[in-house]
Amino acid sequence: MMSRTSALLIALVAVSPAAQSQEKPFGGYASADMQYCAALSDLYIRYVGRSEAGPRTPVTPDVVGGVALAQCKQQDTVAQAIPVLERKLLDARFTLPPRS
Repeated sequence: MMSRTSALLIALVAVSPAAQSQEKPFGGYASADMQYCAALSDLYIRYVGRSEAGPRTPVTPDVVGGVALAQCKQQDTVAQAIPVLERKLLDARFTLPPRS
């Protein structure tokens, strides 16, 4: 009986880190700022960063928006990216997602 309990305990401990390391939005970062930045990025990419005429229409890229998107992927620069993406979305008359 003791060996079964030990084996089960070892199996649970081995599985636990694997379950916790499952893919999370934006490369596995779990901080609230990273998740909020990811939500802003999704909205920006889907609605603001594309041309209304369609994906094949030539569009002048928004360098500031592109830099903010890249910063969202880096934990140390996410605080700089959030205000930029919020401003871009508000200027385009979008409602910002809730920040948890």
